Amino acid sequence: MRQEISSKRVISIIVVIVSMVVLYPQWQALRQMRGLSSVDKNQPSCLKVSDFYAVQLTTYFLPTAADDDSDPKDKAWRYNQYCDRIPGTGKVVFTVDLMEQDARDQSVVLSFSRYDSAGHLALVKALPADLHPRGVLTLDTAIVERGKYLLKVAFGKARTKDEIIEMPILVGE
Repeated sequence: MRQEISSKRVISIIVVIVSMVVLYPQWQALRQMRGLSSVDKNQPSCLKVSDFYAVQLTTYFLPTAADDDSDPKDKAWRYNQYCDRIPGTGKVVFTVDLMEQDARDQSVVLSFSRYDSAGHLALVKALPADLHPRGVLTLDTAIVERGKYLLKVAFGKARTKDEIIEMPILVGE
């Protein structure tokens, strides 16, 4: 049974990698033709992978200046989409889509931490271990300081680095 699960994971990862290798150059060429390609521009979402898992990260950001007492329905339209580079302080909603079905059938933890000046991590907010059969995890928090952060997705018991995806998040840098 364990061998069968590992084979499924390996096949899923191979499919993701082959898709990226085949489709990415075509997508990049299309972006260049339209004048949209730039290394400095932040993408609205991004794919992050470990040896066993892949997730799609989309970060929604509302700058502090736009956070007023207006109608919440209107405020939702003011959130901009980013990947792992957030332009400043404000409210952030991280949305992580689990790409593999196997990941949806086990507990997953999502945590967001900040690096202090000494390089140590301090937990800002976390979602407890839970099953996510629909494959979507959402964590919202306020970011009050610019700096370096870490968003971490841990699968199952997270005994090895293959069961963890760490995503550096840069705020205002």
